[in-house]
Amino acid sequence: MKFSIAPALQKVVNGSRELDLAGFLAESEAAEKNGFYAAYTGEKHAGDTSYATNPELVCAVGLARTSRLKFCTGVTVLPVHHPVSVAEDACLLDAMFPGRFRLTTGAGYFEGDYAPFGVSLDERHPRMEKGMEVIAAHREGRTIEVPSPWQGTVIGRDPALGQDKLEVFAAAWSAPGVRRAARLADGWVTDPIRSGRWIRWLADIYREECEKVGKQPRIVLLREAWFDIDDAAARATYGPHVLGYSQVYFRRGNAYNPRFDAWLEEVRSPEQLTLDHVLPDRVLCGGAQTWLDQIGEWAETIQPEELILRLRHFQGPGISETLECIDAIAHDVIPKVNR
Repeated sequence: MKFSIAPALQKVVNGSRELDLAGFLAESEAAEKNGFYAAYTGEKHAGDTSYATNPELVCAVGLARTSRLKFCTGVTVLPVHHPVSVAEDACLLDAMFPGRFRLTTGAGYFEGDYAPFGVSLDERHPRMEKGMEVIAAHREGRTIEVPSPWQGTVIGRDPALGQDKLEVFAAAWSAPGVRRAARLADGWVTDPIRSGRWIRWLADIYREECEKVGKQPRIVLLREAWFDIDDAAARATYGPHVLGYSQVYFRRGNAYNPRFDAWLEEVRSPEQLTLDHVLPDRVLCGGAQTWLDQIGEWAETIQPEELILRLRHFQGPGISETLECIDAIAHDVIPKVNR
């Protein structure tokens, strides 16, 4: 199994969020030193976030500062952008850093990422479908008219860029979304919110669709995570942060489902959430044995080829603790998972 990270690009200083490129690069360089596979960074246009407005630019900086680590958008909110522009930027990064850039697209779910572009959330699914078709046409050299609501003509990838080594994955957390990933993308990236049981249900749907279209399933599992000397220490450091994120997920809706989270019937408000609700089968938080047991279960039921660990958020933990955590995972977990 490949191990990747999702570094934070922002931090809190004196109660205010600040850009933290130094921290992002420090996490990425520590991951590369320790043999991790990739670093992911996402797109956000409004609200509190650990990301920025342009993940492709951030990936370019990371690629220039490292020599082996792959950088991936996670995700590019495709429906709000002209797909020809997205395709050209991705192909250029692929040419500049062959085999080290992955474009991960997603339909998005947050109004704040749509409003600046005058796009309604109701349009996200058809725009996602058409956008992925445009990216494929560009890479394949098929000249087609750009479908509405955009305008223009899709031209092929510039032959000066050389061989196409780009991977295009799609993130999704619904049955229609994973079917679209099977049809139109090279692989599927999960969200970090749904429980392992929920992800397993989606993974079965994804694999069925891959079989229909004659593709090899490729699943990337994204999880909130913290590793420490034992479960108590991990919960003490990471618990307040992950509980806060979980309360935000609860308020937004669609994060929990009684079919997969039986405790939901007794939890009526985000304030009632506890770590005992949100950690099991969802968050990698604990010592070595807890990590190995949980990863082993997911390896059997979900069958991911890659595991993305989102350790630090803008609220914390701090960068020095996070770098120590990366080192410890590389020393105490990865060799035992992949032996």
